[in-house]
Amino acid sequence: MLGLLALWLGLLAGGYVGGRYYGKYSLRRTDAEDRSRGTYRLLAVVGLVALLVLAFGGLVDATERALAAVHPALAGGVAAPLSWLPTAGGTIAAVLVAYLGVFPFARERRDLEISAVTAVGRLAKYLGAITLFVVVALAPFTALVAASDPSPLWIPLLFVVLAVGCYGWLQYSVRLSQTITAPTPDQRRRLEAAADRAELAATIAGVIPGRETEVAGIYLDGPFWNRRAYATDYAFEVLDDEGLTALCARASAADERWLLERRALVVAVLFGLFLTLTVWVSLAVGLVGLAVAGPLLARTLQRAEFAADRRAARAVGTDALASAIEAGTDLADDRSRVHERLAPRPSTSRRLERLRDA
Repeated sequence: MLGLLALWLGLLAGGYVGGRYYGKYSLRRTDAEDRSRGTYRLLAVVGLVALLVLAFGGLVDATERALAAVHPALAGGVAAPLSWLPTAGGTIAAVLVAYLGVFPFARERRDLEISAVTAVGRLAKYLGAITLFVVVALAPFTALVAASDPSPLWIPLLFVVLAVGCYGWLQYSVRLSQTITAPTPDQRRRLEAAADRAELAATIAGVIPGRETEVAGIYLDGPFWNRRAYATDYAFEVLDDEGLTALCARASAADERWLLERRALVVAVLFGLFLTLTVWVSLAVGLVGLAVAGPLLARTLQRAEFAADRRAARAVGTDALASAIEAGTDLADDRSRVHERLAPRPSTSRRLERLRDA
């Protein structure tokens, strides 16, 4: 255990030093348009390395033995994902320490007025919510793998449970992963007026951070009969009333296209397909099925996004919608062609290109 602790502390130190050096590099390489140099890619690499090192270093096995010593029921089955919690916690800590190292340089590059503690706290909440979702989603997988000969009759029930679980997650995704504040009277007045003009049938629920990432947007969560709308604080700074109306029209169009429900269904189908093929056939077949179905379903989501853009453009005008999207989103779009095809949401530059072509 002391060896694992030393290994983890080494990961923290390496992540912090790597973040500092990367921050200095990003300042030197910042171009005239102040484009990001991939801070979140750095955090993804740090997280992946930390996860692999801790998992293969024996932390999962050590946690399983500790849980089994507490109670035999915690040694496997549905409770098996609990053995990954310390590994997930150590990975999140490594990512946050790396972010703490790189954030002062990112703040200087973007001219932000936010403390490192606040930024790290917001990232910690987001990563904690994602970890909770992953741990809960692993429960049916471990239960099926632990079963000696699971019946195929479990397959329809598995898809239903996953669909309900994914939809339930999307209903609370904003509230679980973001820090929500009450809008000021002026913000509420502007947002309610824009929502009325765009016929957005959603309750104004609050304001979420967007200034440090320069994101201006309006996001929805909640069930279809009680949608809740959240606007980023950055949107009120860079957009006028016409821009806010355009974003509300885009959110309304997405709601009419049932984008939240589509995303939940796609995640449930992909995860259910992978579990079904892995448990009842083999892991290799499950990976092949995921590789084939993933791009196809991602393409359907991209088409729905484009359709929502076109519907919003008809409501408020193409120029107004394009300006609102362009004003509040980083246009440093350096996705590869493969990444663009696999992503469930099209890149900003591609959305703008489709809008202007239409």
